[in-house]
Amino acid sequence: MAATKATVGVFSIGQMGLGIAQLLLARGFHVVTNVSDRSTATQKRTKSASIECVSSDMELVGKADYILSIVPPKDAKANAERILSVFHHQADPRPGNGEPLYYADLNAVSPETARNIGALFQKETRVIFLDGGIIGGPPSLTPGSIDWKRPGIPTSGPHPLSDAPIAGRELADVLNIRHIDGKIGTASGLKCTFAALSKGFTALALQSFTTAASLGVLPQLQDYIEQYNPSAKARAEKGITGCPPKAYRWVEEMNQIGQCFEVEGGWPDSANVFRSVASVYEQLAVAVEERGGAEGMEELPGALGALTKSLKDGQKES
Repeated sequence: MAATKATVGVFSIGQMGLGIAQLLLARGFHVVTNVSDRSTATQKRTKSASIECVSSDMELVGKADYILSIVPPKDAKANAERILSVFHHQADPRPGNGEPLYYADLNAVSPETARNIGALFQKETRVIFLDGGIIGGPPSLTPGSIDWKRPGIPTSGPHPLSDAPIAGRELADVLNIRHIDGKIGTASGLKCTFAALSKGFTALALQSFTTAASLGVLPQLQDYIEQYNPSAKARAEKGITGCPPKAYRWVEEMNQIGQCFEVEGGWPDSANVFRSVASVYEQLAVAVEERGGAEGMEELPGALGALTKSLKDGQKES
């Protein structure tokens, strides 16, 4: 059996985090996480995936060579502060380990938010901060093959992951990382501009399809799109059925995109459109919560029906 290449902490083990952890395990990396504060189901799912579960952040920091932060955007700063707080204890969390801990923030945040998070690490010489983002779906093993379908991970900052001393180049290759430049915020900005197109389109599709359904013309709309823009029809329907379980995460991501376009792009008023897009996903998240989960929304009628009902119920209450 080949020797373990490095230890990677994954925070947290959601759909994306689990996929990345499984990819790393398949490529010989050791993966650890702290799910001691998560549900029994999450802890069981994590252990069944051969991920080592530690009991504290102190233990996680002590074991990991790298930590990948993959959390909802609203939790990105708090997660960084949580890891940094470990270094404020009197006891050294990494005794005998002379190498710095690499902390890669791979969350969907604006460049300004990324810079603010990066600034938290400036006084901690034992941690190297890396700005990043994830473009695409979770890693998945191609059926009947040893090949993995992987998302792209752009990164930026003065310290490329490929330069890290402990299997850094191999880790960067496995994670499909492309280092953009030496500035914190560049990679997050790239992620924002990509997500604006993909998730912005899905928000428009949600509004278009539910409105057509209310008018009783959804089949006709689908027929016309199929005739004149078939790729858009497939993309819209895939987006609508795929986003319900993730809608709650996308609310803050849309706000972060608006901030990116306002601050970096110079669109002070027009960027407000993404505040409105955020409200679309907020309404979808409400519909999911009202149903007690996204089950039954994997198909177009279920997704549109749940959202339409939630919208109508909201109109009655107002």
